[in-house]
Amino acid sequence: MRRTIPGPCPIYVEVRGRDTAPCIVLLLGLGMQLGEWPKDFLDELARDFRVICIENRDMGRSGRCGSDEEPLDERYDGNAPRLPYTLFDMRDDVMRVLQELDVCRFAVVGFSMGGMIAQLVAGQAGGRLTAFVQICSSAGEADAPIPPPALKRFKRISRGFETEAEMLEWFEEDLIWCAAPSKMTRAEAVEVAEAMQISGFTTGGYTRQLAAIRFSGDRTDYLRRIAAPSLVIGADQDRCLASESSRRAHALIPGSKLRMFDGVGHSLDEKMLGHLTNWLFATIPGALPTTQATY
Repeated sequence: MRRTIPGPCPIYVEVRGRDTAPCIVLLLGLGMQLGEWPKDFLDELARDFRVICIENRDMGRSGRCGSDEEPLDERYDGNAPRLPYTLFDMRDDVMRVLQELDVCRFAVVGFSMGGMIAQLVAGQAGGRLTAFVQICSSAGEADAPIPPPALKRFKRISRGFETEAEMLEWFEEDLIWCAAPSKMTRAEAVEVAEAMQISGFTTGGYTRQLAAIRFSGDRTDYLRRIAAPSLVIGADQDRCLASESSRRAHALIPGSKLRMFDGVGHSLDEKMLGHLTNWLFATIPGALPTTQATY
């Protein structure tokens, strides 16, 4: 099922699996689109869960909150920027989708920026939450733990590109850089970059999402509120968000499990997704896996 949920900013969603199965909400990161979830991973989950994939505002087929070509400037790069929205607004998008789809109880899984949004969802959901997972994300710090080389690359994207060819060339190289040392071939990077362009990547949306990551304030108290079974997955070689932030998140979330991966970068690495899938099957009531995930 594919549909767009109306509201202040329309949100595009795709739903897989049986309506009566336990529900899992999947949230992606900065500039990402739904096609970046590996198909095998979604198919595996959809056998036993109702899987709701949400496309963040300002990207892909969801609504825009400003100009498509809005450059990074002093409004989004100062000490007191004038933000069009924050991570809290993106959390409210998720809650609006769940209300529209009549979802009472759910698990939430977020990668990178999606993990930051998932933290706020989980901290608000209370007894509705069945499980929480963040992958390669932060600990809700006011100062986002983005290493300087990564922030420089993010700002480069926000400045925009002269031609589509220039943008594609940059994204091909950038995808490989972010994922390293996880394996991503040039052919795989080209495929993802072309799909991003076709599906609705915009510099303006990327810039506003980046501003939300950097200037949404301290959110650590929301991590302390998470009461459901929780898993924090981090990558020791993460270039985009400091891996130590995953350890801080684990310390903040009561009773959480921590799994750090060596030889893995900022990516939806198959080893991470295999561990995540097996944990979800073992943790969420009503899940009846037939085999262990081996991506």
